[in-house]
Amino acid sequence: MTSGSLTLGLDTALSGCSAALVGEDGAVLAQRFELIARGHAERLVPMVGDLLADAGVEPGRITAIAVAQGPGSFTGIRVGLAAARAFGLAWGVPCHGVSSLAALALAGHGENAGALGERPFLAAIDASRGQVYAQVFRKAGDTLEALTEPEALTPAEAAALARAHGCALGTGSGAALVHEASGGTLPASAPEWTDAAHVARLSRLPGFAQPPHALYVRPHDARLPGGVLPSGI
Repeated sequence: MTSGSLTLGLDTALSGCSAALVGEDGAVLAQRFELIARGHAERLVPMVGDLLADAGVEPGRITAIAVAQGPGSFTGIRVGLAAARAFGLAWGVPCHGVSSLAALALAGHGENAGALGERPFLAAIDASRGQVYAQVFRKAGDTLEALTEPEALTPAEAAALARAHGCALGTGSGAALVHEASGGTLPASAPEWTDAAHVARLSRLPGFAQPPHALYVRPHDARLPGGVLPSGI
């Protein structure tokens, strides 16, 4: 039986539906990931059940929930937040939200640590409509440092942002778009998506865990009949 604190990470903000159970040392006890275009709401709760069964962990052992809160898909963000809050309430544990861009940056640095060191790099998510969600980060010792705020930019604007900060590469689903807009000067690197293990790990780094709330960056498109914005969004 694993001892110590256990964080359940959830990520439905992008095209992946992901859940992970992470120990206090950052080790992954169990993880599930599916790349799906839709159906996150139907898959997430059964996925968590399977995850806990894989790890042999009862819900009472969970000490915290961490959820990716965007930017990303409007529906996916809401699914993850609703599930995280429900699990937190049912199990009596704190629930934390983290940025999808920061989780992507943590994963991206892990994939490219040898090439990056503490050099700045760009995390970029394809936001459709000719834009990417972009933010510049660097790894500073044992933690991650955000050098800019998350923004919705054209690929050309994101390439200019990367140049201004001397970024060594771009990572994420929008990195290829920024690579093209940069004239090939900013390499695009893995991973393309975030996953719940990095969401859980990020929630343990100083300054990244927040009360869970939707982080859209740009106005979302969801409307009720008559063009009214849904309440509480």
